[in-house]
Amino acid sequence: MAKNTTKTQEQEKQESGKFYLSGVVTTAMYGKRSFTNGKKDKEDKYRISVKCTAESINKLKEAAEPYYVDTEEKWLPDWMTKEVPEDGGYINLSSSFSFRVGKYEDGAVHDCGSFEDFLADQGGNINGSKVVVLVTIKTGAIYPAALLIKELVVQDIGSMFEGEDFEAAFGDELPFN
Repeated sequence: MAKNTTKTQEQEKQESGKFYLSGVVTTAMYGKRSFTNGKKDKEDKYRISVKCTAESINKLKEAAEPYYVDTEEKWLPDWMTKEVPEDGGYINLSSSFSFRVGKYEDGAVHDCGSFEDFLADQGGNINGSKVVVLVTIKTGAIYPAALLIKELVVQDIGSMFEGEDFEAAFGDELPFN
């Protein structure tokens, strides 16, 4: 008689969890990041950083705690080990795989394709957008699984200089005078 090695849905639920994390996008990209302390990411990944309320981070901590029980302290993320400031904090997520993006408009969710395609279609960055990130929590790790845009903010080079008084700021130094 063959032994059944297929995992049941109940076993898979125990091995991973889901959580809805809301906040404001501070970074959305594919690639590696370099930090002011000299550290760098080792590999290119799909990355999203979200500024969240203290309440949201504390709920994430509670949901993730069972999945981090056997994780060495050096591998625990700061949001798990440190007191969350009253004004909230940042959750940095990354995945080797692109994930789905949707936009909430007119009371419905509209599919915007993959994270990779969505970012390319925006022609700029989406920093400042209000979002909900569906995260997958596994033993010692957390990953973005899907992104829902509640309020889209797109910044391109033109929007960064919008309303600037170039003459006053640069005077005769403007290269296009």
